Amino acid sequence: METTFARVHRWRPAPGLARSRDVILAVALLAGFPALFVLLRAFPAIDLTFGSGSSHFVVVSLVAALAAVLALAVLVAAQHVPDGRTTLLALGFVAMATIFLAHGLGTSPLFDQRSTSGAHAGHAVTAPVTYGGVEEVAAPVGPPPGLETRIARLKVVGYSAQLSLLVSAVFFALATVDLPERVSRFIVRRRLALAAVVGLALTAHLAVALWWPKTMSPLPLATNPVRLIVAGLAMSALFFAGERFLQAHRLAYLPLQGAMAAGMGLLIEAQVFMLEGELWHVSWWLYHFAMLAGFLLAAGSLYWQYRVTGDLGAIVEGLFLRRQVAGIRSRDPRAMHALGAAIAAKDTETAGHIERVGELTVMVGARMGIARDRMEPLRLAGRLHDIGKLGVPNSILRKPGALTPEEFDVVKRHTVRGWHLAVRSEALAGVAPIIRAHHERMDGRGYPDGLKGDEIPLEARIVAVSDVWDALTCDRPYRKAMAWQAAAAIMAKDAGPHLDPDCVEALFEVLGLPDLARLSDQRNDPTELRRAA
Repeated sequence: METTFARVHRWRPAPGLARSRDVILAVALLAGFPALFVLLRAFPAIDLTFGSGSSHFVVVSLVAALAAVLALAVLVAAQHVPDGRTTLLALGFVAMATIFLAHGLGTSPLFDQRSTSGAHAGHAVTAPVTYGGVEEVAAPVGPPPGLETRIARLKVVGYSAQLSLLVSAVFFALATVDLPERVSRFIVRRRLALAAVVGLALTAHLAVALWWPKTMSPLPLATNPVRLIVAGLAMSALFFAGERFLQAHRLAYLPLQGAMAAGMGLLIEAQVFMLEGELWHVSWWLYHFAMLAGFLLAAGSLYWQYRVTGDLGAIVEGLFLRRQVAGIRSRDPRAMHALGAAIAAKDTETAGHIERVGELTVMVGARMGIARDRMEPLRLAGRLHDIGKLGVPNSILRKPGALTPEEFDVVKRHTVRGWHLAVRSEALAGVAPIIRAHHERMDGRGYPDGLKGDEIPLEARIVAVSDVWDALTCDRPYRKAMAWQAAAAIMAKDAGPHLDPDCVEALFEVLGLPDLARLSDQRNDPTELRRAA
């Protein structure tokens, strides 16, 4: 007969409606843009011409503004996340915002002031039909004033679109690389100086592209094979970054991870549309809309998560858990230690909590007669039972006062998030049901599934007892540690409705406390309780 433990392990919850919508939206965008592009190129008659320099400037400015918002958010989060990759990610958004803004300004009314009649001072002028190259200009007497600068600016505008993707792609790829600790510390310490240097370089590009474009126009970025090589490098870097973000999302299910993966895919599509689209036609405009969609996904996900959590640090921190989580899949003990350290770092006041719960869980399990071959998984479950808290904001975990109902709902999600993460890891699959059920109650009023009594895996009941004991007897953000006597009295009172009485009894035996029946009789007599303890 199948045990409750096996049933819980086998059971998979249906995806939430919100998550399903996210997936549907991402898939629709990733598939929809290429399908429309192929249709437009296959039937040129429907690939209509539309738009102007002004409308181009508006769309490009929206993309640049979204990239700037994301850059600012990540830079703010970097103050609380001591990881050099946050700085590299922010610089990727900064590069996109600045270089792509040069791309838009070059076609705006501020800089593209050609005569609408097509003539200037007796010179027949053909309006530019592209950037990165223009039609021949019929000039019977000589070039009109400023024409060479305008032609050069239009060429550099084309360069800027390509450069924005390449430079940001390189930063995005670097942000997903597992940096050596020394390199990461160097970037964190010199974060402001690095941002200043990159910012100055990007600002210099913006100024040169708009006011002194002739200095850049000789660059062969608009000619083959250079443009194909640059495009290939950009797409390779974007693919690398997207694959890393997707890998992290599959393991931890944090929304921004998925949005960043989809965003990298849309930027790859934009690069293809940029190369193959017909200038000023719908097929060409698609690359702008694909970029806009990619940054909207990331910005929207960031905004939604921030509304829920109120903690930018926790949101951005979730982007960089791939190494620890992936290492668990290969049973790397260093990854286990690193992931435990990441959990402990979420709450500095309880940094030793996971270690103590792991050890105490094993001792209680041994007293309960758990089989030897289950002792190491039990220790692992005790150490990583709160793995889902990696997605919970520090502002909630470290809050000194009582949680609001909304904040408590955020905390309660850590059991399911931890289960999702564990069940996809070969090393943690066996303890996934324990992680999921360690906040269930014997009376069925726990979470997330409302399991009752023996429906709760025995190992989860053991972890729950050890977890509660350590929480009571150690300092917490909202109170000081309780004396053993007071903690034991609370445990005795909760044995039955909340905690498994047999597990509480085993805990007391391990700790050398009075037996549960005796303590239950004495819990209302503090003098007798102190004497018994």
